[in-house]
Amino acid sequence: MTPFPFPPNPGLRPHRVWDYWRPAGSGIVELGTVRGLDVALPVHFHREDQLTFVLAGRRRFVIGDERCEAASGQGVHIPAGTPHRSLCEPSEVVCINIYAPPGAYAAGDMMSGLARHWRRTGGMGWADLALIAEDHRLSIGSGAGPAVAEPAVGGEPWETVGAAARRAGMSREGFSRRFRRCHGVPPHAFRLLERLNDARRLLRAGEPIAAVAADTGFADQSHLGRCFRRAFGVTPGRYRTG
Repeated sequence: MTPFPFPPNPGLRPHRVWDYWRPAGSGIVELGTVRGLDVALPVHFHREDQLTFVLAGRRRFVIGDERCEAASGQGVHIPAGTPHRSLCEPSEVVCINIYAPPGAYAAGDMMSGLARHWRRTGGMGWADLALIAEDHRLSIGSGAGPAVAEPAVGGEPWETVGAAARRAGMSREGFSRRFRRCHGVPPHAFRLLERLNDARRLLRAGEPIAAVAADTGFADQSHLGRCFRRAFGVTPGRYRTG
């Protein structure tokens, strides 16, 4: 049995591999639900902790240089700011991605709680998930998790890699190599992902897509849409209405 209750009224919405929605009255920033075969995404990161719990099939991630895998009833914790990518699967995947403020939850204990509930009931509803999450929310001041990656390309919002390298007293190539060692992605990719995470935050707040594109430095709404869908599996419009 693989209940898939997210979003709460799936019969009213067309099936999509990726869906995002934002539950009210919880400390969780948002939920991502995944169902299908084409679940691969290129390297990206989030400003939130990501906790992926698999309901059916398996999920495989490449995190840094390591490959990790979670089967049904298992989970993966990806700390905020950690570059990662996901792989396609030969059979259908059903899973939940929980996005939470960095360090706000005891991720390992929360994952164990989800697994125990899954083994006991064979299902997972939003009410169940919310109760388990609340049980493992850390008190204020105790959940100072790892710092989220900050834009380290340069001091100005749109500083070029060359300008940042000159300011650091390094060659462009040397700066890029050191940056990639520190952050897991080259400077230009890091800056793009930072802008996409800014767009994600503004879309969650309900900002118009065209304004979000302009505010985050994309050429236009179509440019934002192409980059956003490639990184997060869904268009800005669908994400905004989550």
